[in-house]
Amino acid sequence: MTTLTRMWAGEPERRISRRAWSGAALGLTALALGLLPTSASASAQADYRFINNATGRCLDSNAAGEVYTLGCNGGAYQRWSAQGGDLRNVATGRCLDSNVDGEVYTLPCNGGNYQNWAPGDDAHIINVQTLRCLDSNGAGHVYALSCNGGAYQSWHN
Repeated sequence: MTTLTRMWAGEPERRISRRAWSGAALGLTALALGLLPTSASASAQADYRFINNATGRCLDSNAAGEVYTLGCNGGAYQRWSAQGGDLRNVATGRCLDSNVDGEVYTLPCNGGNYQNWAPGDDAHIINVQTLRCLDSNGAGHVYALSCNGGAYQSWHN
């Protein structure tokens, strides 16, 4: 069980079975939302950073909605909170979003399915609408691709 999966559940010491999370990865939005913290508990929710296993760089964003990875610096733009299926940037309050073309960005949170993310096997972060994995490269670009099990699609906190 990965630390990322336990963190996503809002309780680092709580263990969530891989089978339960695989349901979320298959697009069972209700199951994913039932396992993730509710917005009522979000105020008590800790902030996390997502570190790419291949590059060691942190998921980052800016006020313009761009998403990329940079060297980890502890700043608020590299901190995210899981609220329901949303991943909210602490600095901007905007939600991680994607589209069918695999572009990744942040937008004001709207509760839409493209802003619904769930942890998958091997520390993947999966867009529930597209079933694509959050991916990155050595240049710091972030996008969503078909899940392939590669280290560039694997994240830890």
